[in-house]
Amino acid sequence: MSDISHGCVVLSTSLSLAEFCLMQAIQTWLNSSREYLAGVSLYVTYGTNNFLKKRFQSSPDAYSKQKLAEELQKLVGEVGLTIQVVEEGPKPPQPNSKEEHAKYLALLRKRDEIVRQIDRNMALLDFSNNKNVLHETAKQILRLHQTKTEIWAQIDFYQEHDCFELPPQKKEQSRDKEIQLLYQAISKANKRLKNPDYKNRTKTEALKNKHLKRLSELKEQA
Repeated sequence: MSDISHGCVVLSTSLSLAEFCLMQAIQTWLNSSREYLAGVSLYVTYGTNNFLKKRFQSSPDAYSKQKLAEELQKLVGEVGLTIQVVEEGPKPPQPNSKEEHAKYLALLRKRDEIVRQIDRNMALLDFSNNKNVLHETAKQILRLHQTKTEIWAQIDFYQEHDCFELPPQKKEQSRDKEIQLLYQAISKANKRLKNPDYKNRTKTEALKNKHLKRLSELKEQA
């Protein structure tokens, strides 16, 4: 950490709690004996390629073991470091940070369970010829998809802000600070959209367009 302008502003290189936990878990696995099932569990939780998830879970051969290590190493590299400009002074207290991280992990597990339920229902659509069964299964898939979308929204918010609710701001955010935050949010959205396996593309594109519109408004005020 280095001081700028007599300590009024500092530069800090930091990872979110979620990113730190991800890097720590994967690095621990990479530096250990690389027990296969433990590595598969990590990729199923944090990976994005559904084909590889199924491959790793069903085929513990030499190729899968090597590919699993490569993909987990990629996940560590994708986390990266974020440089932020922050005001000097004590950070606001976060008394519920542990509880919120536990909630975040629970949401990840719930998300994965819903994905498995959707997969099972999709399989039922392929094998059943009963119209009533097909109708009810289709409705169940829609309900599960809606729930998954809501969970993803909470997960995305936590990954961006390290909490589920932002504390109320006591003073109006400066224009320059808001512009900086908008650029960061747009950059994160672009990174996610570059991933061909990213599922929540529609929501992310809508959010990105909202940020771009606000950024344009702020620049016109200059």
